[in-house]
Amino acid sequence: MLFPPKKRVTDRTLTGYLLGSLRQDQTERLDELSIVDGDFAARLDAVENDLVDAYVRGKLSGDTLQKFRVRYLSSDKRREKVRFAESLYLFEGKHFTSAPLNRESRSLFWPSSWPSFAFPRWIAAGALAMLLAVSLLFINNLQLRNRMSQANADREQLLQHERDLQAKLDQVHASDARVATELAQVQKSLAELEQASSNRTPRSSLAPLGVLAFTLSPQLRGAAQIPGLSLPPGTTRVDLHLDLESNDYPRYQVALKSLGTDQIVWHSGELKAETKGQRSAVLVSVPAALLKPETYQLELTGSPSSGEHEFVSSYIFRIGSS
Repeated sequence: MLFPPKKRVTDRTLTGYLLGSLRQDQTERLDELSIVDGDFAARLDAVENDLVDAYVRGKLSGDTLQKFRVRYLSSDKRREKVRFAESLYLFEGKHFTSAPLNRESRSLFWPSSWPSFAFPRWIAAGALAMLLAVSLLFINNLQLRNRMSQANADREQLLQHERDLQAKLDQVHASDARVATELAQVQKSLAELEQASSNRTPRSSLAPLGVLAFTLSPQLRGAAQIPGLSLPPGTTRVDLHLDLESNDYPRYQVALKSLGTDQIVWHSGELKAETKGQRSAVLVSVPAALLKPETYQLELTGSPSSGEHEFVSSYIFRIGSS
């Protein structure tokens, strides 16, 4: 059975999810929760950290240890996380062990022996304080790198999930409202994650985000000139204004086709035309990450009050190398 929406998922169930022990329907439900529920995602991250820590410290055994090695470590991202945890564990063991000092060691660091040195006691104390400060700075740097690595991994996971959901929309021609709603939620979560990442990353290391806008006219029969678009580094979205010869439909939809592979690579949701004066146009925003240096065709269809979509016009453009 799936998990009731108001029932708290136990840590044991989350561990089974991380080790691939749950049924397919339960796994899919937790996949959704990890994206749409921030509190759940935080709990899942904490349970995963505890699981990795237990593995690094040699506390896993039996079937749990076997599943961790076979299933959890099958992912490059997870193996990298385990390697980082092992490095941190070795660092802690090297710099913060509490083993008793022998007589000779105590003679060097014990306060009663300081007067025998030629330099004042406050110099030794200052050196010890500096050593502690450097150690804390190193630990903070490791933690910051870990958070940035986790944020990048989460972003990649969200992007992959977005591509999977987009594929579902292509198969059903955007007729499944539930998938469209879930896709919108994933895109919202992705935007929030990128915003949070930009807040955590120093401004000097980030390229500025950019949105480019272009106007395209319907493709005329026999036209040889294909508009060329150039996307500078840092472009995240391309807004395309598709001119209409006449505004005959209450709703429109756009499909992006790669002419190199003759495949649809992206679908928009339902759009409405905008009219300014005597001109009407449909505004569609395309993620810049989908646009590679090649030729594309936008196929615009209109939806009447009842019935299926009807072809309106096509728009061809070329993306050049940046």
